[in-house]
Amino acid sequence: MTERQALLLINPNSRSGAGGAEALTTRLRQGGLGVIQVAPNGPDNIAAAIREHRQRIDRVIVGGGDGTVNAALPGVAASGLPMGVLPLGTANDFARSLGVPLEPLAACDVIAADHVRRIDLGECNGRYFVNVAHIGFAVEIARRSDGDTKKLMGPLAYPYAAWTAFRTRRRFTAEIRGDDGPWRRLRAIQVSVGNGRFYGGGIPIAEDAAIDDGRLDLYAIPAHRDGSLLAMIPALRVGRTREHGQIETLAASRIEVRTRQPKTIAVDGEPGGKTPASFRVHPGLLAVYAPPVD
Repeated sequence: MTERQALLLINPNSRSGAGGAEALTTRLRQGGLGVIQVAPNGPDNIAAAIREHRQRIDRVIVGGGDGTVNAALPGVAASGLPMGVLPLGTANDFARSLGVPLEPLAACDVIAADHVRRIDLGECNGRYFVNVAHIGFAVEIARRSDGDTKKLMGPLAYPYAAWTAFRTRRRFTAEIRGDDGPWRRLRAIQVSVGNGRFYGGGIPIAEDAAIDDGRLDLYAIPAHRDGSLLAMIPALRVGRTREHGQIETLAASRIEVRTRQPKTIAVDGEPGGKTPASFRVHPGLLAVYAPPVD
């Protein structure tokens, strides 16, 4: 194996992935990396490409949005290789949580600098995630902010989708518990379980959340009238959910969520099965290239 040899996986369907691959490859090579570039045709081919090249590489670089990163997690975790991320998507919340520059060429320099940080992975019903898993209102936001909408509207796709989803939100009964504690029952429009720090283009999951703190952070938005819900927005925008008396919160290494009827789960913005949901954190499971933490 050539020393410092990278497998570069660029999602051609990401918002910024259709062009610029040559410039990214050149920048990585200028940083002293050998590069094998692959444009995977679908999520299943990402893990297959990692397995195919495993003996020839010492790192995996994923170019795309958070959904592309999520698709790479099984292959990267199984390989034991460190992963670098080039933020080519719309929200790029994983890069934000790591402190990786959102300018892709600058992100190349971070990978070439070889500083490795170990971070946690979340797991929902056997599927890994880096950012967040949603049940309820936010699932509809993810559905409405599809690939075409993101390419057309860019970062504005999320507030547009949120507004349209808000008008048709549905209430549901949820039961939650953490680390085998007592069950809590509530009527909600959304339950979110976060592993990283950000989701939705830079919204903190919790004010003190970190991607290497060995815990998951849950918040549940209760089903109140429009005025009460709108009053929660400032707290949600800055992650101060624990200070808001009407928002249910929980921090734990294991979390369970049950609903009266099966509800769809969105994992890092992608479809992730249905409830009941069993969550757990895997502390330090993934090695990533990221700037040093102050």
